[in-house]
Amino acid sequence: MIKESDFQNNWSWLKNKKLFLACSGGVDSMVLLHLLVKAEFQVSVLHVNYHLRGEDSNNDAQFVKSTCEKLNLPFYLKSVETKQILQEKGGNLQDVARKIRYDWFHEITDQDADNFILLAHHNDDQVETFFQHIARKSGILGLAGMLENHNQIVRPLLNSSKEEILEFAKSHDILWREDRSNVKNDYTRNKLRNILLPEVINQIPTLKDSVLTLVKAFQDTQQDLELEVKPIVFSILETKKWSHDNFDQLSEFEQVEVLRSLGIRQTAISELQKLRKSQKGKKIQIDEFDMYQDSDCFMILKPELIIAKKEVWKVCQRKVEFLPNQFNLNEIYLDLSKIKGELRIRKWQVGDRMKPIGMNGSKLISDILTEAKLSSIEKENSLVLVDDEKIIWCVGLKISREAMPNEQSEAIESVWIEKQ
Repeated sequence: MIKESDFQNNWSWLKNKKLFLACSGGVDSMVLLHLLVKAEFQVSVLHVNYHLRGEDSNNDAQFVKSTCEKLNLPFYLKSVETKQILQEKGGNLQDVARKIRYDWFHEITDQDADNFILLAHHNDDQVETFFQHIARKSGILGLAGMLENHNQIVRPLLNSSKEEILEFAKSHDILWREDRSNVKNDYTRNKLRNILLPEVINQIPTLKDSVLTLVKAFQDTQQDLELEVKPIVFSILETKKWSHDNFDQLSEFEQVEVLRSLGIRQTAISELQKLRKSQKGKKIQIDEFDMYQDSDCFMILKPELIIAKKEVWKVCQRKVEFLPNQFNLNEIYLDLSKIKGELRIRKWQVGDRMKPIGMNGSKLISDILTEAKLSSIEKENSLVLVDDEKIIWCVGLKISREAMPNEQSEAIESVWIEKQ
């Protein structure tokens, strides 16, 4: 049974947070709104009008807005022509609608760590989700279902049942609107909710409690997985590399969790496993990521990272009177009298050579890059600094002896590069 006093005590830690309730106008979200107001939490209300049910959709939005006006609560409406989006981009209606609202939620949570989204899911939703994920052959994450509190998204009614919510609404005279599409069995979830689960639970009354027990066990396993792969994820984010040795040592559950933590769909694991068996240089694209097979690792890059490497660089120069006591490969010092023409930065080309400090003769840039054990992507995007006659600097790796200053140099410049 839902009690206002229990709700206030259990969720008191939200008191000083900025709360945003996703409210459809249905009984679940209207009961949660009532509980928040009674507990005197400061809450703003979010509503998405998908324009899928004609005037019913508009009336839902107006109902939620009017309720907020009566309660003197901030109201935010997102109006989306969902059918048009489906016509232009295709996809599954339920998935598109979910993406629309969760993208909005994440925009809000990204603005402030104290912003929390409140959703009115209950334990009947949890059971339906469990069976949906079984049908989709989901991994541990899918079977772990919805979490009560995760990444600034909170579900305060997740331990309550639909029956308890309806009972509470009726006993407190809470008004709500019925979504007539919920009784149509056009979607898998509605078939589960309206036909299959009621019949199975009627035959096996303990099924719901058993499923919720399993969900809790999968959630515990999922939390262990997240902790286990966190160092691997941090390493990939920092280096853009996932070593083959590490990939091969992980179970498929662990591999899937790495992908999920990187924001890559878990179903892509089969594609990555095929890439593992391919030749060096093979490339695949998964969602927003480009993945390359290298000699000892995968390179995992978002396209914008590659685009960034194609941006225009500029050569920065500053006159100096003395050479420093210590040097690094990100800033070089040149004798201006040995420079012919203007300094320019460009990508290296096949056949490029330079005369590195510390060796006689010249060396191919391609050999310098290979000896540095760069990945194929790093090689592709390597830069050289040139004048009208020669290569002066293989950026970050080797400096030419042909323009180095010495004790007799009269004009010395410090040179580095920056993105424009």
